[in-house]
Amino acid sequence: MRPILRPALAAALLLAAPVALASAAYADQGAGYDAPRSEDRGAYVVTLAPGADPARVMGETGVTKPRFVYRSAVRGFAADLNPTQVAALKAHPDVTGVERDGGVVVAPVATDRR
Repeated sequence: MRPILRPALAAALLLAAPVALASAAYADQGAGYDAPRSEDRGAYVVTLAPGADPARVMGETGVTKPRFVYRSAVRGFAADLNPTQVAALKAHPDVTGVERDGGVVVAPVATDRR
């Protein structure tokens, strides 16, 4: 496997975990419950520069209720954001990415076994 693909795959798997957990939580709501789609509720994943404090960035940009906070392999958080918060986050110097939250499809990776 190429060295650059390993971190990208690890990041994809890390970001897939909250989606899988959220799906499981919605499944527990009972029959007939339609979980809102990410596109409808303004769900975003925000990544921060190494060493940045997620709580400080959230406080400075008006984010009060994160769905998840990441502090280990990736610094950042997931939250339902309005357009004003998205704009504030995109302009914040500690923010490296603001992306819509969505489903992730993980494909099997072939390994070279000799």
